[in-house]
Amino acid sequence: MVPALPRPAARTVGVVFATAVVTLLLAGSVNSLPGFSDHTGPTELTVASFERAGTGCVEDTDWPDGGSASDAGPGYVRTSGIVTEDADADLSVWVERTSPAGADLSTFRVHVESHHEGPVEADCENGSVVGYRLELDASGGSPPGFLPDDHGSRVLYFENGEVAGCSAGYTGGLDGSCDPFFEEPRRTWANATG
Repeated sequence: MVPALPRPAARTVGVVFATAVVTLLLAGSVNSLPGFSDHTGPTELTVASFERAGTGCVEDTDWPDGGSASDAGPGYVRTSGIVTEDADADLSVWVERTSPAGADLSTFRVHVESHHEGPVEADCENGSVVGYRLELDASGGSPPGFLPDDHGSRVLYFENGEVAGCSAGYTGGLDGSCDPFFEEPRRTWANATG
C-alpha cells in the first residue's frame, strides 16, 4: 500500500497539475511547457558569397550539372554552371523564403539568373555556360529544447527560372524530400502541425 501524501504536498501537486493544464489551454501546445521544444529550421538564408567560376560551351562535357553541400555549421555551398546566351553575361542571385514563419520545415528558393544585352556571341554552338560558386548562410529559428521535435530546412535552386537543384536536411516525420520538385514545383513548404 502506498502511503498518502501529507496534505500540503498533495495541494502542491494539484497546483502544479492545474498550472500545466491552464498553460496548455492558453498556449495551445505542449511545446510551450518548460523542457519541451518547438524547434524550427532557420528563419533567414542570406548570400555570403557569389562568384564566377569560369566559362565554357554547353557541348563541353566537363561542366558540373550542379551540386550542393552543407559545410560544418549552418549554411550551404553550391557549385554549378548556368546556360547563358553569352559567356560575358552578368549573373545575379536572390533568395526568398517560401514557408510561413514558425513552420517546422523552413523552405527557401534561391534564384540564379543570367543577364545579357547586345549581340549574342557565336563561339559556342549550343550556348555558353558560366560557372559559379555560391555560399549561403542560414540563421535564426528556434533552438532545440530538452525534448526536441521535428524540424528542418530545404533549399530549392532555380537557374533562369528552371528548377536546377535542391538541398534538404530534416528530422523525424517531416517530408522534406526534394524528389517532387523535379517533376513540377508546387508546394514548397510543410508544417507538421497541420
